[in-house]
Amino acid sequence: MKLLVSSFWFFLCDLFYVEAEVGENGHFRGLGPVNGDPNDRLYYRQKDYLEAISIPEAWSILDSTPKRTPVTIAVIDDGIEAAHPDLKGTVIKGYNVVDKNDDTSPRGRHGTCMAGIVGAIRNNKIGMAGILDSVRILPIFDGEVLSYSAIEDAFTYLINKRRDDVKVILMTEVSGS
Repeated sequence: MKLLVSSFWFFLCDLFYVEAEVGENGHFRGLGPVNGDPNDRLYYRQKDYLEAISIPEAWSILDSTPKRTPVTIAVIDDGIEAAHPDLKGTVIKGYNVVDKNDDTSPRGRHGTCMAGIVGAIRNNKIGMAGILDSVRILPIFDGEVLSYSAIEDAFTYLINKRRDDVKVILMTEVSGS
């Protein structure tokens, strides 16, 4: 049986689709981590969650895809530590909707963590393994507490600037107006 395969994340990001064979047990034939588990120090904390949504299988597909264009993901949160070693080279210039400037330095740790879940460098022997590789993280600082007005300002910025063909936008829950 043939199946058009895409992990949930890749479907949302509109990255690519690939045809793969599915065995009688419903598992993909011949797909699995190319070189076993990633060597990231904290991968053991993520493994069960990532396996539950077939991310290692998606990594195998990605790793066998020769040339891919990086995808831009906007992270609307409390800032991102662009110099974090697990995000090295992935964070691009963003926007601060509160101060109307490009200072997206973190005021907390949540935004950096969210950026890491999505795009931490895999197999670098530190930190965690990000779900995607070949990404650009676009930080949008929303203040220390996300509000509806911050969301509106963030989306207005992204639409008006048509920033980097953003495919996915991640944000924390809204708690104010």
